Amino acid sequence: MFSRHFITAIVVSYFLLRSGTEANSPVNVSVTVDAVPVAGRSEVPLATCTASTAEPAAEVSWHLGTFSDAVRISTSTVKHLNGTFTVKSSLIATPTVQMNQQLVKCVIRHAMMKEEVEIDHKITVHYPPQLVFVTPFKIHSNAEVYQCEVDANPAATHFSWHSTHRTIPNDAIKTEGNKLYFLELTFDLNGMYICEASNEYGTGIGSLYWQKGEKTKDYHPEL
Repeated sequence: MFSRHFITAIVVSYFLLRSGTEANSPVNVSVTVDAVPVAGRSEVPLATCTASTAEPAAEVSWHLGTFSDAVRISTSTVKHLNGTFTVKSSLIATPTVQMNQQLVKCVIRHAMMKEEVEIDHKITVHYPPQLVFVTPFKIHSNAEVYQCEVDANPAATHFSWHSTHRTIPNDAIKTEGNKLYFLELTFDLNGMYICEASNEYGTGIGSLYWQKGEKTKDYHPEL
């Protein structure tokens, strides 16, 4: 079982002249994810951009592109006893599969910075297997081999093979993880073969119809 909670961060420090002093004070900028969003679950922060130890407070915003209609932004500012500020800006949304690997940019501006700073961040969303395909896999042997390919995040880690008319494995057919081996190419093997692929969030099913001497047909159920 994978852990669903982790923190990732990109931290950049910029030395800004503090108002009324001759000392330099760094602005620490980070993009973090406190818990991995899971598709189909309730609204959560997808990512949080933080600018801390700044005086005055930094301005934090996002460049979202086509992603802008799918999220809302929540921003908070805290002033500390030493006169510095921490600004946090979070992207809030109900996670979907389509959000996975979408690129966003956190933008930081400050009165003492000549240029704004942009930090790229790819959204990560976990989801159960979506599409499962069984496709030919070429190896140097006399066997016919088929591979179960899965769209899932994290990747599927468990594969189970079934047939509607035969027990698997047997003398003519074997399995190794996501691969199905036809060791003998005989007419009695004709029929439907099913791959069940799972990760920690669920299971997806794909199948093929194998017929001796003919091109195998791949099939996957509608979502």
